[in-house]
Amino acid sequence: MQEPQYGSQPYPQQGGQFHPQQGWSQPAQQGRPQPPKQNPWWKSPLVLIGGAAVVVGVLVVGVVTVSSGGDDEAGTVAAPPSSVQGAPSAPTSAKSTSKPAPTPTKAVAQPVSDDAKIVLDALPAPLREVVAVNNITEKAPIGNDSYAVRVVFTVPAKNSLTVGLLRTAVDIDRYPIAWIDTNPDKLLRQWSSQHPEWLMDKGEKKFRIDNTIPGGGATIETFNTTTKLYMSMSGFKDKDAALTFLERAGF
Repeated sequence: MQEPQYGSQPYPQQGGQFHPQQGWSQPAQQGRPQPPKQNPWWKSPLVLIGGAAVVVGVLVVGVVTVSSGGDDEAGTVAAPPSSVQGAPSAPTSAKSTSKPAPTPTKAVAQPVSDDAKIVLDALPAPLREVVAVNNITEKAPIGNDSYAVRVVFTVPAKNSLTVGLLRTAVDIDRYPIAWIDTNPDKLLRQWSSQHPEWLMDKGEKKFRIDNTIPGGGATIETFNTTTKLYMSMSGFKDKDAALTFLERAGF
C-alpha cells in the first residue's frame, strides 16, 4: 500500500461523504441524541424588543421634527395628519351660487292733502314718479289768486330728469312749483303780452322759456289748458337744456 502524496485529500472513513467545499464529513452516529438547535443571536427576544423600541423612538422623533421644524418662524405647530378623510364636497353650480335678483320695491308716495293730490295727479307720469316719493311742501296761494294750494316738489340731485342740464357744476336738488290755475285766460293774456318771444304754443300745452336771466341760465313755465296745471322750474343751463328737460319729464 502506497502512502498518500503531499497535498492530496485523505481517504475517508467508512460510510463518510465527500463535499467538494468542506471535505469529508462523518456520518451521524445512530442512537446518540442531537443537541437542540439555537436561534441566531439577531433573533433573540431581547434583541427584537430592543430593535422595536429603537424604531418607535425614531418614528416619534420624526413626527415631532416634521410637526415643529417647518413652522417655527410662523409660531404654529402643524397637526398630525388625520387618518380619516372627509367626503369631498359636491361641486357648486353657477346657478346655486348666483344671488337671486332683488325684487324691486315700489316707492311709496308721500301723503298729501286732497288739493295737493289733484296737482300731483295732473303732472306727466315721468315727473310724477320722481316727485311723489320725495319731499312735498304745501303752501298757500300768492296774493288774491283763487287756486286752492301751491305745491313745492323735489327733484333730487343727479336725477335722470335733470342730470347734465343744470347750470351749476355739481347737480343739486331742484324744487318745481305747481298749482291748478283757476283763471287760465288771465295767465295766457300775460304770456301773450309780456315777452311773446318766449312762448311756444303746442296746442293744449303751452311753454315759456326765459333765457335772459342775468348771469346765464333758463327758467321754464308750463301750462296745460285741459288739466289747468301750471308749473315753473329754474336753474337750467340754457334754452336747449330746458327743452331737454321738458322732453324727459313727459311734457
